[in-house]
Amino acid sequence: MTQYIAEDGTPITDDMIERWAREAEDGFPGATITREPDPFPAGKSDMRAHTIRVPDELWELVETAARTKRMTPSEYTRQALSESLAQSGLTREEKILVYARTHSLTREAAINELLDKALA
Repeated sequence: MTQYIAEDGTPITDDMIERWAREAEDGFPGATITREPDPFPAGKSDMRAHTIRVPDELWELVETAARTKRMTPSEYTRQALSESLAQSGLTREEKILVYARTHSLTREAAINELLDKALA
């Protein structure tokens, strides 16, 4: 039997899994479930359409996953890309330079704009 350990070191028991499954089947009574915010919501930053080529089967999975999360395919795709990029290993400096280049800013102006957005 596979044993699972939580991040905090707590062993995950069969009883815990059964309780969680019952709660899920009952719709998590008493819980407030919210979806993660779109990391790049429309209207908050300049948006342009970009064409990518994906197999039909992959796009159907994107649409299905988006519907499940009550999101548009665009929101879902932005979130998935953001999560993937967060794990990509880009340094802080590389991210700043990409932001500066895509917005036609100097490095310093990009930092100031990012700070202003974060503090708004």
